[in-house]
Amino acid sequence: MVNRYKTVIFDMDETLLNSRGVRAIAHEWAYEAFRKTLRHYGLSLSMTEIDSLFLAPLHSDGEAGVRRFCNRFGLDTEEFWARREADVIEAKIEAMRTGKIKLCDGSEAIINYLSGQFYLAVVSDSQQACVDYALAHFHLKPHFKIWYGRSSDLPSLAKRKPSPYYINKVLSELNMRRADVILVDDSTVGILAANRAGIDSVLIDNADADKGLKYESKPTFSVLNIGELKQVI
Repeated sequence: MVNRYKTVIFDMDETLLNSRGVRAIAHEWAYEAFRKTLRHYGLSLSMTEIDSLFLAPLHSDGEAGVRRFCNRFGLDTEEFWARREADVIEAKIEAMRTGKIKLCDGSEAIINYLSGQFYLAVVSDSQQACVDYALAHFHLKPHFKIWYGRSSDLPSLAKRKPSPYYINKVLSELNMRRADVILVDDSTVGILAANRAGIDSVLIDNADADKGLKYESKPTFSVLNIGELKQVI
């Protein structure tokens, strides 16, 4: 069978990497990292307060949401954000190193299956340093042609999905036609980014995954787990 596509772009978190962690509280490593940042400023917030006062505005409004949080507590936004990013990157890398964050079940097998048949790429809203470390730590770099995470400056938040910015960078770098590329993602945010980029998409419809913001955007294909990619790609 002739492959319909030439390039498969993967999301990273909850698609290839189980960044929720192995503990009962999802993303506990990330909450602890943020509490470390807050302690530097003499602040203490509960998980519920972190969700409502910081994470919700961050996810919905990006830089403007971060600035509202900082204004609320009288913080210098640029200095706070730089510290927060450094603490999160350090914590995520440590969680991967110590086994608290592992590959999603089946992701390594599907990468091995697709490698050699397609160009493989990663487009992630995680920081570039975390994407670099994940691919190296889990010995996946040889399978991927290109990978992008976001930079840690505040304006880069505008380039997160559903923006097609990094998808378009992959298409440009690999000189690919849009019809030859498909994105695999666990969130409707990623599916909307694919639609905005004009490429096909696969939604891993995992009910346990943290979907984040909800968007009315339909994928080309939907599967229940990453292993089912063999049926649609």
